[in-house]
Amino acid sequence: MAPTTPPPAPSLTPADPAETGPRSRWSEPIVGLQPVLLEIRHDLHRHPELGFEEHRTQKLVRNWLERWGYAPRASAETGLVADLRPGHPGPTIALRADLDCLPMDEHTPLPYRSVHAGRAHKCGHDGHTTMLMGVAAILAEHREQVPGNVRLLFQPAEEGVRGGGARVMVEEGVLDGVREVYGLHNWPGYPYGEIRVRAGAMMAQTHGLRIDIVGVGGHGSQPQHCRDPIVAGAHLVTALQTVVSRGLGSDGGAVVSICQFHAGSTNNVIPGHASLTGTIRSFDPAVSTRVLERIREIADGIARTFGVEIDLALDHGYPVLVNDAACAAAVERVARRVGGRVSARELPMAGAEDFAYLAQACPGAYFFVGTGAEDLSTPGCHHPDFDFDDSIMPLGMEMLLGLVEDRLYANA
Repeated sequence: MAPTTPPPAPSLTPADPAETGPRSRWSEPIVGLQPVLLEIRHDLHRHPELGFEEHRTQKLVRNWLERWGYAPRASAETGLVADLRPGHPGPTIALRADLDCLPMDEHTPLPYRSVHAGRAHKCGHDGHTTMLMGVAAILAEHREQVPGNVRLLFQPAEEGVRGGGARVMVEEGVLDGVREVYGLHNWPGYPYGEIRVRAGAMMAQTHGLRIDIVGVGGHGSQPQHCRDPIVAGAHLVTALQTVVSRGLGSDGGAVVSICQFHAGSTNNVIPGHASLTGTIRSFDPAVSTRVLERIREIADGIARTFGVEIDLALDHGYPVLVNDAACAAAVERVARRVGGRVSARELPMAGAEDFAYLAQACPGAYFFVGTGAEDLSTPGCHHPDFDFDDSIMPLGMEMLLGLVEDRLYANA
């Protein structure tokens, strides 16, 4: 495991701004922590854990927090919650990081590559966790000067396991007494160091779509005696492309994608069954309702046309992630203060995030920190060659600490 003993208090000797990146009251302690945080990040990457299985990660984070004077408590099985100043009469804001990895193999030739087959940190949650651990340490050094409380949320299972860890944490009351909540995500698709945020819809509501088509199978040479589910399915896939283009107005606001089509087992038998799966994304529940209505209408028409039965089933995913206007404005202010570029381009994003449950429970804001090369050749999140960019940790920590400063110090 990575070292969990707190390093000595960071030196107050001014550092070279060219080496430290953004400048604020937090820059020097951030620089002082980077060596140990780098070890921690690489250790987390080497030992990835899936949603609700983050036992080792939980222990590592717990040890770190306890050594910095926190009294962390478990939440959502393998998550943690810790208050900087429990019981303080001032306001409480929450900062969240995700813990889990993805169910995929690590092929990237890293010296700290995953030691577990079928598990890899290919979304950067190891970096998010490490940044919040660093923030926890720096806040602890200034505990008595913080005019309020900061609640640290180390959340398991962001990647969709059993409905997401954020939902469970909200149900357990982790946001009770919290005024605002903030979270971030690295994003290689955006220019390095650029903060992307907007008020309102930030990320999409999701539904998983499962379609079963039951026809009549038979010999491939005698289709006249069959009710071919493959032909019906092919027409259905084509017709579903009109759900957005013809079922919604010029604003669109939805994505419908069929991502799997399974039927048959040999080249001379028309099967009796076909199955399709896909995803539906939108930024407004009313739009989702309209999309689902059109899908049902189209499926019913295809079924009658081809004499097959079509059954639709939905897996409800995360809700729309909506940023509070005042919280999003705070993110913009802090980004400018620490020298980051700010943009709302390409937002909202059709991806989904269970931070949406936190933002439903109290005002909050979620934002992206760009990590992409100038030519945007950096492997994206969930790509087999992705690795979190360690050099962005100081900016991410500046942003989180800056939000504490903006939301607590400025309103003291």
